[in-house]
Amino acid sequence: MTRDRLPLALVALTFAACQRPRVEPSPAGSATPPASVAPSATPPASRAPPGGDAPAATQASPGGLDLAMRDEEVGPLIARLSEDPGEFPSDNFVSNETSYLDVAAALRDPRLRGHAYVGVGPEQNLTYLALLAPRMAYVVDIRRGNLLEHLVLRGCFEVGETRAGFLRALLARDPVGLDAGAAAPEGFAALAAAFLDAPASRALRDEGVARTQALLLRLRVRPAGDDDAELERIQDAFFLRGLSLRYSMRNSAREYPTLGELLARRDPSGVESSFLASEAAYASVRRLVRENRVIPVVGDFGGTRALVAVAAELRARGLVLGVFYTSNVEQYLFEARTYPRFVAAVEAMPRDDASTLVRVWFDQGRRHPSQQPGQRTTQLAVPANAFLGRAQRHPFKSYWEVVTQAR
Repeated sequence: MTRDRLPLALVALTFAACQRPRVEPSPAGSATPPASVAPSATPPASRAPPGGDAPAATQASPGGLDLAMRDEEVGPLIARLSEDPGEFPSDNFVSNETSYLDVAAALRDPRLRGHAYVGVGPEQNLTYLALLAPRMAYVVDIRRGNLLEHLVLRGCFEVGETRAGFLRALLARDPVGLDAGAAAPEGFAALAAAFLDAPASRALRDEGVARTQALLLRLRVRPAGDDDAELERIQDAFFLRGLSLRYSMRNSAREYPTLGELLARRDPSGVESSFLASEAAYASVRRLVRENRVIPVVGDFGGTRALVAVAAELRARGLVLGVFYTSNVEQYLFEARTYPRFVAAVEAMPRDDASTLVRVWFDQGRRHPSQQPGQRTTQLAVPANAFLGRAQRHPFKSYWEVVTQAR
């Protein structure tokens, strides 16, 4: 690994220089976040997203603050919102919630369109973005590796004009019998068939690592000492396993769905609804990502900084919370005795009657009353105001109470 690091770094610098003028990363170090995020003194200029498209239209919030950001503003924003990373006992390269599309109808509520999205974890967020069409999105995860993975995904969006192009970059495979530059047939089956048996390419893998290293420089993301090793580990997970990659939990023999199985799932109405189910869904998420409207953040849901800073960011931008996807992170907050901080952070977020919390219950040891046949997980969508009202009247004592009594 050490012997490969220097050549990859040099390739990254060359890649960055070819894409646009090099921007030096911000100095390392921690900065105390402001109480609220003030608008930039200089309005962001329209810019051409990577790939030579026409300049992105400026997105203005109801409060008048431009939502579009220049690339070099992304890293400093991440630093303002983030806190120190923590540990988690799993390789969370892909999601593990078989029921994640059971809330598709709730997320398609037209009242949620144009709101803000807050989420956690890897690619499942991209499908929720496709369903919601938010104005801004913040993916907050305690692991710095999750931030880096979302930047790996961003690099794939930049070079992948189609779904096949995205998967080619992510999985480091040339599709069999499918043109990566052309629109694939609707649905995920054709994509799965083209990539499942495709041989992995070491050259595409190395290109992916270099692409993300260059992206961190371009966005001015503050470096951490093990970023290069972690980027290689993330890229290798997809390079080695492709669509067969699964979530894995330390000291657990439980088998979770593959990435390919998750992307092929249908919502309760029978419709394929992942962000890779259609070119239109993919294009909508790609635009959000390339316009710097999907911001990965390092943060603890029970911490004192990240969620509070995100709440202030929403208020500064005149945004209203649409959906906050928490997975089952709240379960761990009870174990850490930090759940009241999470409730306070949700309370601080600007909301309306449509604002929704989406969480999941895993059936380990106890079956949820709403668990569907054939599912190991239960997805729950609850109005945020109803959740807060219950928490204020009678504070929750366990995650089981949250998933059964939050309404």
